[in-house]
Amino acid sequence: MKVLKKIDGALEWIQDWILVITGTAVGLMILVNALFRIIKVDWFGSEELTLFVAFWLYFMGAACASRDDTHISADMVSLFTANPKIRAIIDVIKNTIGTAMSAVFTVWCFKYVSWQAQLGAKSSVYKLPVIIATIPILICFALWALYLIRDLVKALSVLVGKDNSAEIEKGGE
Repeated sequence: MKVLKKIDGALEWIQDWILVITGTAVGLMILVNALFRIIKVDWFGSEELTLFVAFWLYFMGAACASRDDTHISADMVSLFTANPKIRAIIDVIKNTIGTAMSAVFTVWCFKYVSWQAQLGAKSSVYKLPVIIATIPILICFALWALYLIRDLVKALSVLVGKDNSAEIEKGGE
């Protein structure tokens, strides 16, 4: 368990720094582009660079939301029942379906990134490999799958009565 916690901590640190760096970079690129337009300086291809960095920001942000369970959800089970057993059953079903979906999506993303690598496509202005913008999609879905597996294990442990902390973390009583 200690090794898993260290790996999780390292992944969290890497994800957080990618978010800080890419968020800052996107903001600065948009600001510089706006200033250049005011002083009538053309920065040809700025949108291309911004898009490449924004892909990393967007998809790493999605992975972090999955990690922290802060993504948008329509979970209304808590409105209808306070029974922890029913909530755990719903969590197991939800996380099982999510894990299956994320596994399929991760395989599709892997095939897509592999196809992009074989294609060798380059961006139009700076001739950057397009795979730079597709790798974060694969990373995001792979991390999503890992976090769903983690959530499924937590939900199963709550269901069998081995761990009540997962229910408490999600706002249960």
